[in-house]
Amino acid sequence: MRTVLVTDQASVDQALAGLTRNGLDLRDFDAVCSGLEFCLATAAVLSDLARITERAAFGAVAMRDKDVQKALVRAAGVATAQCVTVAGHADVAAHPDRFPVVVKPLSGSGALDTFRIDGRDGLAAYVRGTDTAGPWLVEEFISGAEFQVDGVVRGGAVTFLSMGRYLENIIDIHDGGLVGCIAVPPALHPELYENAKAVAHDSLKALEHVDGVFHMEVFVRDGEIVFGECGARVGGGRTDEVVERSFGVNLHDEWVRGVLRRPAVPEPADVGGAGAVHGDMHLYAPQGLVREMPTREEVLARPGVVYAELKIARGATMPDVTSASYLRAGVAVVSGADEQEVEARMKDLSAWFAASVVTERAPEGP
Repeated sequence: MRTVLVTDQASVDQALAGLTRNGLDLRDFDAVCSGLEFCLATAAVLSDLARITERAAFGAVAMRDKDVQKALVRAAGVATAQCVTVAGHADVAAHPDRFPVVVKPLSGSGALDTFRIDGRDGLAAYVRGTDTAGPWLVEEFISGAEFQVDGVVRGGAVTFLSMGRYLENIIDIHDGGLVGCIAVPPALHPELYENAKAVAHDSLKALEHVDGVFHMEVFVRDGEIVFGECGARVGGGRTDEVVERSFGVNLHDEWVRGVLRRPAVPEPADVGGAGAVHGDMHLYAPQGLVREMPTREEVLARPGVVYAELKIARGATMPDVTSASYLRAGVAVVSGADEQEVEARMKDLSAWFAASVVTERAPEGP
């Protein structure tokens, strides 16, 4: 395998320059792809330039830019939040007096710089003080339980779909909420799955994402499914582990099959059966310099834990995990007889792990 080094792999011009410096021609490639959120559009542009695909760049933008995305699915008749973009203080002053709202970067991820705002003063403060460059998306706040929908699409048809219920809505991480998600069995929630599949089909068609995998977030409000966001990638955390353990489907394999235009693996016949329920969760620790922490083996020994990985070590600095949903000390997959047992085990594991990590204030920088 040959590696081409560039400063920013999300930059089209740097990718092209790197290929040229190394004597590589895009036309010699069979596929151009990326599983990384911030490189999806770059890969799509290069794929179109190589004449491997057509309009992949437009689809990638639709799967990245939240304003474009919501406009397309709304036009297709899918329920989603009303939204506008704001670029500065003049837009804030002109914004209708309808709150609460959620404000976020147009192409962000992981709930970074994503907040609920309850009034115009708060919106003005966000625009004035956020570290993220504008414009920003301001959308109506949608109440209801948040779910993630992960699946496979082939030729525009959703061939596999899983649903996971978040323990707490992702935006609540800024208030110390626990990032965790439990795969709900289709056999116990047939109507939910039927409605989610319809929303996924209509949304993906509108977004021109007809082959590959997807990771979608939706809200369930009074029985109605409201579209939140969608990415053309495998979901974060350990969504891949949960889906494979729960349904026997390898999302990474399906992603590769989509890129190479190979048929999807037939869905296992017993999907939705009454087997063990699984969920994945983030492990948190107090902010600061890590002095003591549990081992991976100790985490695996906790009730129901079937998978664990640690992202920190003794001597490392634990960041403020309330900043974004991708910040964590580790991740774990927990199993149980039903959703209630998995949730209880996840909450117990979270409390035990956080209490077992000893940190001290990190030294000041130079």
